[in-house]
Amino acid sequence: MDYDSLIVAALSARSRQPSVQDEFVTVTHVHHSERSSTAIAFIRPGGGLRPHYHREHDEIIVFLAGEATFRIGDEIREVRANDVVSVPAGVVHATLCARTPCILAATFAPRFDLINEDRVYVDT
Repeated sequence: MDYDSLIVAALSARSRQPSVQDEFVTVTHVHHSERSSTAIAFIRPGGGLRPHYHREHDEIIVFLAGEATFRIGDEIREVRANDVVSVPAGVVHATLCARTPCILAATFAPRFDLINEDRVYVDT
């Protein structure tokens, strides 16, 4: 998907049934091919995701809007719209805390199985 397609997918994702939703985070899977899957996440200020890793999946995250604190491995960094983070399989990562409303697109390869998710949460 190119950048314009990601923006269109993000805007149309609001009208779809979310895969995950809580007080701060809404995630909607918007595209699946034989080799990859793409999800759009909306993170409200103060919200974030639990640190986790994927055993079998690489993940490329494009921040479409907002500002947040992000963890990749042992590094904590600030991210904002137009930043891209590439996360290899096995590396702990998470958008820890959104400072402003955030929209991000995450593409997983290989295709992500929503029933048997490849996601392992960590405590730290």
